[in-house]
Amino acid sequence: MGKNSDKKTSKKKNKLKKEEKKAKKAKLKKAEAGTRVTAAQRQDMIATAAYYIAESHGFTPGRSEDDWLAAEHHIDNILQGR
Repeated sequence: MGKNSDKKTSKKKNKLKKEEKKAKKAKLKKAEAGTRVTAAQRQDMIATAAYYIAESHGFTPGRSEDDWLAAEHHIDNILQGR
């Protein structure tokens, strides 16, 4: 009885672990779905980040394109979870 009982208990534990993993994955997918942004929201985020980058170097003339590209890279990394 001892070995069979241990096997049944082990199987139940494994089943519970699998169910918990599935629940966590489902919860994560639901959370990820709630973090999607529109193209307009992304543009606003990039514009704000570019402003702060430009401000950090005193709004140096001729750097706006580099500031924008740096902001775009930064925001995209954040949105992709990197």
